[in-house]
Amino acid sequence: MVFTSAANAIRSVIASPPLDSSQLGHLVVKTLEDTPSRLPQDVRRAQWELALKNEIFTLAAEEGAALEDPDTKYYDELKARLDLVLAFTEHEACEQTFPFTTLQDLLETQTIVSCSHIFSWIEAHAARLTENMVPQKGKALILLRTLNDLLRRLSKMGSNTIFCGRILTFLSGVFPLGERSGVNLRGEYGPTWEGAKEEAKVEEKPEEEPQEKMQVDEPSDAKTLDKKGERKDDFYNTFWSLQLPFSRPPAFATPNTFEEFKESVNKVMPVIKEATAKDRAMTGSRTVMTNAAASASNGSLKRKRDATEPEEEPSSKDSYFFAKFLTSPELLDLEIADTHFRRQFLFQLVIVLHHLLTFTKQAKDAWVSPRNRSLQMEFTLEPADAQWVTDTVAKAYDELRQTAPGGRVFADTVAMILEREKNWVRWKNDLCAPFDREPYAVESEDGASKVGLIEATRARRERMREDPPEWEHSLGSASLTEIWEMGYRSLRDLENPFQPGEVKDFVKKAKLEDNRIEMRRKTLTRQAERVAAARAKAAAAAVAPPAPPPAEPAADGPAPAPMAVDASPSRAAAPPPAGSPPLHPSLPARPGSTNTSPRPAPAAAQPHAAASIPAPIAEPVPAPAAVPAPAPVAAPSEASSVTTPAPPPPIVLPPDDQINKLEENKQRWAWLALRVAREQYLQHFSKIGTGDITLLAQEIEREKERAESPAVGAAKPSPSPLKRVLVTGGAGYIGSHIVYILQQTRRYKVVCIDNYHNSFPKALSRLEKIARDALPENATEQDRDSTAIDSHWADLTNRDQVHAVFAKYGKGGIWGVIHVAAYKAVGESTEIPLTYYHNNVSATVFLLQVMSSFDCTRFVYSSSATVYGTPPVVPIPETTRLEAQSPYGKSKVMSETVIEDLVHAEPKRWSAISLRYFNPAGAHPSGLIGEDPRGRPGNLLPILAQMAVGRLKDPELKVFGNDYPTPDGTCVRDYLHVLDLAAGHLLALDALEPASTVFGDAVRYKAYNLGRGQGYSVLQMVEAMRKATNFDYKYRIIERRSGDVPDLTADPALAERELGFKAVQTLDTMCKDLWNWQTKNPEGYGSD
Repeated sequence: MVFTSAANAIRSVIASPPLDSSQLGHLVVKTLEDTPSRLPQDVRRAQWELALKNEIFTLAAEEGAALEDPDTKYYDELKARLDLVLAFTEHEACEQTFPFTTLQDLLETQTIVSCSHIFSWIEAHAARLTENMVPQKGKALILLRTLNDLLRRLSKMGSNTIFCGRILTFLSGVFPLGERSGVNLRGEYGPTWEGAKEEAKVEEKPEEEPQEKMQVDEPSDAKTLDKKGERKDDFYNTFWSLQLPFSRPPAFATPNTFEEFKESVNKVMPVIKEATAKDRAMTGSRTVMTNAAASASNGSLKRKRDATEPEEEPSSKDSYFFAKFLTSPELLDLEIADTHFRRQFLFQLVIVLHHLLTFTKQAKDAWVSPRNRSLQMEFTLEPADAQWVTDTVAKAYDELRQTAPGGRVFADTVAMILEREKNWVRWKNDLCAPFDREPYAVESEDGASKVGLIEATRARRERMREDPPEWEHSLGSASLTEIWEMGYRSLRDLENPFQPGEVKDFVKKAKLEDNRIEMRRKTLTRQAERVAAARAKAAAAAVAPPAPPPAEPAADGPAPAPMAVDASPSRAAAPPPAGSPPLHPSLPARPGSTNTSPRPAPAAAQPHAAASIPAPIAEPVPAPAAVPAPAPVAAPSEASSVTTPAPPPPIVLPPDDQINKLEENKQRWAWLALRVAREQYLQHFSKIGTGDITLLAQEIEREKERAESPAVGAAKPSPSPLKRVLVTGGAGYIGSHIVYILQQTRRYKVVCIDNYHNSFPKALSRLEKIARDALPENATEQDRDSTAIDSHWADLTNRDQVHAVFAKYGKGGIWGVIHVAAYKAVGESTEIPLTYYHNNVSATVFLLQVMSSFDCTRFVYSSSATVYGTPPVVPIPETTRLEAQSPYGKSKVMSETVIEDLVHAEPKRWSAISLRYFNPAGAHPSGLIGEDPRGRPGNLLPILAQMAVGRLKDPELKVFGNDYPTPDGTCVRDYLHVLDLAAGHLLALDALEPASTVFGDAVRYKAYNLGRGQGYSVLQMVEAMRKATNFDYKYRIIERRSGDVPDLTADPALAERELGFKAVQTLDTMCKDLWNWQTKNPEGYGSD
């Protein structure tokens, strides 16, 4: 079998029965041979690795369900896939590090339980995994990092000692001592301990022994074992209690910490010394045995090996105990026996002891200063304790020298490192710049003392706790608020420029000017309020404490200026100044206001700018004498010291150039509106008084409403007669839905021509039923007539039969034609191209000839997206060159060419539109009409629907190629609902009306794309139908089909802009409606 992709080949291997390693290797070799490729070796390896990883991690996603199933085969399947990864790697189909990177990623995604199963696979395949492994390079580093990360996870979980031991045993058998990373007493693989914690021991009741067993008295041995266990636990707790001072030296400042530390070290050091002595003794005996064996072998090189001779001494790599800190008393002996572990302990002990020596009284005097307070702690080493520390340091160095191998060199290295570390610390300490600063302080208000930061900022912090003032921009920002207040309510208001033409347009423009004036007045009012508040504050500060009588500042003080401003935060707009002209030159003054009164009109009397158009008159600056004085206040009695404040004077705005300009603009818009309306609406001028264009617009709207509403008792106008529209192929899948749309308008009488080559007459009877059921109760006779279909059996390739149909209605009897009928299978067209050219092209020519002879010159042609071939640009615009690659697509190009040439030859007679639609799908929601081709379907969706309903017995779907330049390698098509497509034909028919502006002054022929502008691949459509039908589709990739192109996705922008077309139904709706049709009609129209 030849595979077209690595993924298919991998799935084929996985589907094979379980094999041993040699059989699997042969199968892998055969698979590699059956999957030819011209790609470079690196790219090919990447494809195999991606396919293998996808299979593993797709299965790994099912771990949650596997953990709940006691009979799961999850781990067997996972190990089989890992075997496959190893086999492909051994045959150089993948990189040598690929199994290790896969294991690293897989272990990170699995639980501890699953990790144990995966590690069992690693143990079983250790020899194959570590073959040709180079230390400290490549896969060795990845494996070491992976297992160390797993150990880190296990140390945080607890109760995983056995699993940790398995990993450490594996590491000690695979890696030499120099490559393994140790763990110090600070707990590298887990959180920092707070010291050893003794676990409470629960006495378990011993099980009763069977009576048949011989009872033996061993009292002394039992007591000895108990005592040894207690001593082991005590030593375990003592040893690991040192972890706290080792990791946190500041803990020595806590009372009794040093004494506990001293006691623990005194207990541990003899054990360390004893372990070192044992190690040296074992090393010496092993050396003697090795020398003896060597001398024996030199004596006789040809001596046969005795069958009872002991096996060869294991290498140090295999016998080396690489202990880790695993929080278990049983393992502490192994840890102490490890030379590397003892060296780490002694090294850290020496570091801590050297640190303690810097805290003697003499040493602290040398380095303690205010600059390094962060290094200090409340601890001083007494002379006796200092002597103990010095002695312990000497003992630790002696023990380091006794360790093997190279103990003396190791001890000297430690001493040198620590000496250099002292110099480094001293040098850094001397370089520390003083950072002492006096605490923050400011002088108090009385200047007598200084206060700290908290007291100085108390008032500010209190203000911060207060609720902030209301944000001045109600819509978030100044720009958005300004646009809203100007009257804009949608993006179209900003997008579309103003095009004057009607009075209501000018009214809208004038209202925008009113909004701008109001905004400007609010801005000026806020500015005036701030100025007034500042002046009031300054005036209050200037008043001396022994103030004169309250009447004198009012007369002599500088506070009352000519332009008095209210200090309160009033938001009321300023009234027009006294003496301002009326809203319009022809209007009288407003009631309650006079031109001679110096007092400004009250704010409530201010006219609303949107109601009328005021003239642009500048607001005069009021003179000081004209400012209204504050209301009189009763003189305070001599016995009373409380005065009543005068009410704040109103705000008077100064003249503003911006407001004057906006007023001029309003007057200009009003003048333009009156000029436009004088020709057509002069009769309304007498009703609007003195030029109020708002009232004028209202009168015009009322007149239009009266004209549109018929008078009471008036006869209804007779409806226009039905227009006959001929639909070829009206009983087919697309044609039947076009007929349905035409019937719903009740404007057309449908005439259908079909030879039922790939359709059924029953579709037409169901269409009539759907149309009748949709009629209202008060339907007219004409409405009922629109539901009936004049159907004719005729073959379009027979000119006489077509002529007979047109002759029945006479010249001009058929208003327009929608030509849908055609052969449409791309694959079939490559096998019988002449049949396709005859049926699709010749029939179109014959139809146009007959139409011309009967003065029927409106033509909508159902074309196809296949006319583009392999498009250079996706999505495909209508300007793309026509370069079909199949006979079916070429027949559509030829037909379009014929139609376009005809329209250009007779531009005064003919008008035509070609609709290049993409892939229709779905069915009518009622399930009465849908796609039911005779024989085997040629399109994807009906095949899937018939497979799901059981009409097609195919076990799997054949997918033509998966190596196209698309996201998943399969062809991409633009699917749209068949009802959206049918609505596009109706829009095209409306565009052929004489009053249509679609064509403009050009020749009345255009082509449009009908699609959604979103492509879906074959595999995506399979998944969508799987979701709609709940049917488990199986598919198989086969070779490409001749004539198919990778991607056909529409750019429907032109149809949306000029025809108003919009495909609104989603892919889920298409699949749901298709499945609804198929389940109600499992055998299609033959189900009845």
